[in-house]
Amino acid sequence: MKTLISILFATATMLAGGRVDPAPPPPPPKIKVGLIVSTTGALASFGSDTKNGVDLAVQEINKAGGIGGQEIEIVFQDCASKPEEAESAAKVLTAKKKVVACIGCVASGLTLAAGPVFQKAGVPLISPTATNPTVTQQGKMIFRGCFMDDFQGEGIAVYAFSDMKAKTAAILSNQDDAYSTALAGFFKDKFIELGGKIVSERSFRYTAEDYSTEISAIKAAAPDVVFAPVYYNDLLAIAKQSKKLEYEPKLLGSDGWESRQLLAEDAVGVEDSVFANHFCTGQGQEAKAFAASYQKEYGEEPSSLAALGYDTVCMLASALADAATADGDKIAEALGALKEFNGVTGKNIRMGKDRNPEKPLVMVKIQKGEFAFVRELTYEEVRPPKKK
Repeated sequence: MKTLISILFATATMLAGGRVDPAPPPPPPKIKVGLIVSTTGALASFGSDTKNGVDLAVQEINKAGGIGGQEIEIVFQDCASKPEEAESAAKVLTAKKKVVACIGCVASGLTLAAGPVFQKAGVPLISPTATNPTVTQQGKMIFRGCFMDDFQGEGIAVYAFSDMKAKTAAILSNQDDAYSTALAGFFKDKFIELGGKIVSERSFRYTAEDYSTEISAIKAAAPDVVFAPVYYNDLLAIAKQSKKLEYEPKLLGSDGWESRQLLAEDAVGVEDSVFANHFCTGQGQEAKAFAASYQKEYGEEPSSLAALGYDTVCMLASALADAATADGDKIAEALGALKEFNGVTGKNIRMGKDRNPEKPLVMVKIQKGEFAFVRELTYEEVRPPKKK
């Protein structure tokens, strides 16, 4: 007994005069790109924000036709905020999943664990957010999409000296945190080089709850600006205690300040403070368009981690288009040649030596319950070309 499908097929063939149209060609294979971030563990919020930015960029690229007609397929691995898991994820992506390139990880320690696997396999790895200088020193396959802490510290010093007209500065750092102490050193060296003077250097321990001794010493030194390269939780406590001591310094900070807790009604002493970051919604049309798309997709404003995830995908997509091959060496060569890239985190970004991007530093002000864009410091402002 004939099935209904066979009858309908025969009828259609007769109506077409015996002609059978050929089946459409299969779609081209997708470009497999790995993604290693932490969506569980201590860094889950960082990883989730980054993944959101990555997913949004891939969605937009594929909707626009992909790369030469090929869509990008993200092959995701959660490294659970653990170095050993990051290394294991790297082995899965290179040996089993056969990705042509990978984005990850979020933290420098995790990226340092995964990097050697990609270097050995000849597969390019580009980290959106790992700022430790040693990350890209692992080999020619390892890149980053963010600026490093040395550039950030130097840029903040330039802003303090040139824009705030500060001639004297104090530094308040966390002596138990490598991030904090390193930024303090980079700022100090550049500020002195520019002609400024450090009038007080104070530090506190990781477990500190009372900062009054350090604040009082800084108050007595009467600096034009106080640089606090700390995380937002310490900043909130420092600002609150400064207020109690009737001291309202001009506070200047780093990307560790980024948290909407600074915009809460109970956050005191931080109004009009300025900090450096990788992204701010108001910095340009690209940033505004990205923020609107992100808000529509996820129902919240994007963080700098989301913006860096987005830009890193776009940087890699540009390199994949230029390379026009799945060969790791060719993709790495194209990434290394990246220039005049206009992303949501800045314009005219180029990949510099040692596979570190040369890009702007974004200065942000805490103002009236918002993160207000101040300006971008270009790479050349922070590190002027040497005169021949």
